[in-house]
Amino acid sequence: MARLSHLRNPALVALLGIAVLAVIAACSSPQTIFEPRSDAADKILTLYILIIVVSGAIGAAVLIGMGYLLIRYRARPGVKARQIHGNNTLEVVWTIVPILVLLVVGIPAIFGIVGMTREPVPDALHVRVIAHQWWWEVRYPGLGPNGDDLVTANEIHVPIGREINITIESNDVIHSFWVPHLIGKLDAVPNHVNRLEPFTASDTGVYYGQCAEFCGLAHALMRFRVSVDTLGGFEGWVAAQNAPAPPPEDGTYLASGQGIFIANCSVCHTVNGTAAAGTFGPNLTGFGSRLTLGAGVWDNTQDNVEAWIRNASEMKPLPPGLPDEYAYLGSGNPTMPRFDESLSPEEIQAVSAYIRSLTLN
Repeated sequence: MARLSHLRNPALVALLGIAVLAVIAACSSPQTIFEPRSDAADKILTLYILIIVVSGAIGAAVLIGMGYLLIRYRARPGVKARQIHGNNTLEVVWTIVPILVLLVVGIPAIFGIVGMTREPVPDALHVRVIAHQWWWEVRYPGLGPNGDDLVTANEIHVPIGREINITIESNDVIHSFWVPHLIGKLDAVPNHVNRLEPFTASDTGVYYGQCAEFCGLAHALMRFRVSVDTLGGFEGWVAAQNAPAPPPEDGTYLASGQGIFIANCSVCHTVNGTAAAGTFGPNLTGFGSRLTLGAGVWDNTQDNVEAWIRNASEMKPLPPGLPDEYAYLGSGNPTMPRFDESLSPEEIQAVSAYIRSLTLN
């Protein structure tokens, strides 16, 4: 107990508290609403700051009032503590003030909610995001080959200065799409289409996103990136994404990897310009240009891709089984089979090298 006696010093406790607050204030996060990079995120921050200021003022007023009453009507030598019953002026004040507070906070909030439901401008870029356990399918209607959808996964590209209209869906359970630098979060609900507030990005860069609704074992590992590109950069990305993958030269190491990939992975994955046309798993066109794998969890390196192919469930929990139409692959297989049981280390290395060679030029 003697060792803890110094903690009874109010000044020391206050200093420790200040030090803790200073350390916390110095922390940074890749996902924060305090660094808005779009008009919608800026509006959210403004409303948030308004609520913080109003709430702080109310809290301060209550604490100051309590302190005054505790001191003013306390018992002390020669004076008894008094009980005050009824004060019409005070009752009128604490009826009117909350009404004014609700108006100050409520009116901007209502306008913000109404603004979220507005229709996008005619030339807005439409993006369809479909949540899966545990990854994100991204579709750009009309931007793919022959006017079809451009399909990618886990990394969303949008141009700066153009309004973006994102719709959110779910293929299984409830998820939630959240990228705080750009837009507020919105749930992805099965059999229902939700639409985010249209927004216009103001700064280029890569911004972190996250599923914000518990959706199973790998909920915390269901991440994504939003790349805000220049207008020219976005158009170049679309063109490169639509270009068929150049075939590797016959007899080369990459050609071997492609053959193994087509034989084992094409039922679930698509690579434009090849025989791989599966839709159950993420589209891997341009995979080599992506920053991450496993829905934003692991860096896209040769070693990580090999480990993922060997046994993805060791790196990230996976749903427990394939749908009925894929039963011929073997009942009881996980969604992403562990290929260390069917492929040699050299074959896994070749497949990894092949899909990482699928870069966007």
